[in-house]
Amino acid sequence: MSQLLKGRQKCRVTKAMNHKQKLTFISIILITMLACNIPGTAPTLSVDDQAATIIAATLQEGLRNGADVPITATFSPVPQATATIGTAGPTATITPTYSVPMLTLREQTNCRNGPGQNYEILFTYVKGVTVEIIGHYPQENYWLVKSVESPIGECWLWGEYAEITGSYWVVASVAPPPTPTMSLPQAPSVKWEFNCDYVASQMDVSFTWTDNATNETGYRLIRNDQPVIELPANTTAYKDLYTFIAGEKVLYQIEVYNITGFTRSAVISITC
Repeated sequence: MSQLLKGRQKCRVTKAMNHKQKLTFISIILITMLACNIPGTAPTLSVDDQAATIIAATLQEGLRNGADVPITATFSPVPQATATIGTAGPTATITPTYSVPMLTLREQTNCRNGPGQNYEILFTYVKGVTVEIIGHYPQENYWLVKSVESPIGECWLWGEYAEITGSYWVVASVAPPPTPTMSLPQAPSVKWEFNCDYVASQMDVSFTWTDNATNETGYRLIRNDQPVIELPANTTAYKDLYTFIAGEKVLYQIEVYNITGFTRSAVISITC
């Protein structure tokens, strides 16, 4: 019986020694970790180091009391840095540059009182003239421009014969005036000269005329009551070549026309 009691006491002593040995080993590791600071400076302990210090102190106390100390530690989470995106700075305001819209003519062009050939010609501008744009009729590619030459201070130019510059995109679209009932154009006053080549049976006739019309769409040369060629508005000269038969009478007229109709000059009769 006494031997049995002695054996149990020995077992408890051995068990306690094993626990003390374990605790001593862990304590040495923790103390070593805490000692790894820069010499001569007071260390600033992190949350993990502070927890390790508490555990080491607890183990030391347990060793002094001969008790089994459970290794239990509570760690507080390390606060995460939160990035805050600040508000953007002031937004720059870009002011577009404006320039006066201008139209420069590439060809001689009629300026009318409406956007189309049905309207009366108010003035004819020569090539290279530049005028200010004040309106647009995109359906027919006509531009309303300021015109000191026009009796109404403005007129319409066809964009086909023009270069557009400046801030033309800000120009407002303008409704055209009512289409007028156009009168017939006034007939031209014609002069002519001719020459007969009897060897080649070739006749050439040079015509010049006064442009009396202000509302014409164009001119036509009429030979023996048939149109030979169409000529643009404001034309004042043309030369015709014709192969004739000896003694043949050739009849000529200069015809001026517009949307309403046409008017012809007096008949010119030529015989070689």
